[in-house]
Amino acid sequence: MSERSPHILVSLIGDVFREPAAQVKYGHFIRALEHEYQVSVCDGSMRGLARIWNGLSVFHPDLKQWKERFYQNLAAFRSRSWKVSRFLKAHKGNYDLILQIGVLFDSTYFQSDVPLVIYTDYTSQLSRTRAGQGRSPLSIADFKKWFAYEQIVFHKAVHIFTRGSHVRESILQDYDIPADRVTAVGGGVNFEKLPVLKSKEGRDRPAVLFIGKDFCRKGGDRAVAAFQQVRKRVPEARLILVTSLPAIFTGDLSGIQIVEPTWDRGKIRSLYEEADCFILPSRLESWGDVLLEAMAYGLPCIGVNDEAMADIIVHEETGLLAVPGDVNSLTNALEVVLTNPAAQEKYGRAGRRRVEAHFTWENVIERMKPKITEVFEVFCG
Repeated sequence: MSERSPHILVSLIGDVFREPAAQVKYGHFIRALEHEYQVSVCDGSMRGLARIWNGLSVFHPDLKQWKERFYQNLAAFRSRSWKVSRFLKAHKGNYDLILQIGVLFDSTYFQSDVPLVIYTDYTSQLSRTRAGQGRSPLSIADFKKWFAYEQIVFHKAVHIFTRGSHVRESILQDYDIPADRVTAVGGGVNFEKLPVLKSKEGRDRPAVLFIGKDFCRKGGDRAVAAFQQVRKRVPEARLILVTSLPAIFTGDLSGIQIVEPTWDRGKIRSLYEEADCFILPSRLESWGDVLLEAMAYGLPCIGVNDEAMADIIVHEETGLLAVPGDVNSLTNALEVVLTNPAAQEKYGRAGRRRVEAHFTWENVIERMKPKITEVFEVFCG
């Protein structure tokens, strides 16, 4: 048995040192990992001319489609793979294990002898089953090639960690990976410290909070429809939408405040503190970081019984899960929370306890540690 701990290279897409989005999404995970291991980071993002050329080659007049095509195209997969593999080749012998976040590239493109472990929140096959949500921009022919790339990476990995259990099932069933090589470990809340809970007594206008830049995919239209029904019972209620509202949306916005999406953590913190409950009826949800954040602030959460949300929200314990696509079910759930202060308090406190027990990054890494240790002992012991 080795007496030292592994030196882990985390490979990912995003600059965790300079880009706010990457810092929020991955920074806390990496810092928690550093408490247990020696960690280095390799950003596989395309930069300079490569980035410009990739953007031009997949141009689409719809900005949302252009963004998805920018990240998910065959040339970009190869370019990122070459970049990370070249980094590994230049630093041969420095790392014991690669922990790759996501499957938008292959860290071992050059047949590296360093063991590969993957941590991912979704698969292209899951995206394909819900192509209408814009997360699967590839043609049929290109999807087959992308799927083959992805399957090769999964088969190269000595172990795969997923956030949600539904992603684990996809990797087992769609990519033919043995069950003992895939573990669902969840994800952590992206806060340095869990917030101090503040009293909500004395509020006369209950606030419902929705955070989702992609209004349609995150179910913003359904949240609005349910809210307008609930206002008939709770006319003083208000809804805060942190989103990019589509220009073609024609729903009733009475009692609704629109806030532009932001990575300003101070602004987001004030919105969580202002809210009395959180709603996220997503049509496609790879994980649900905002649900964890809302629960950390003691907010009861309303989601739908689908994909990752069922891993996060415990129905009638930390919140309520509505029937997917059923606005009446969502309306009923929202009404229960807004008209029942006791249930609101109960769900909120239980949600906070669930975050503390299961959804900090320290919790996640504790669930990863046995497999990381096993891989290190087999390859480096």
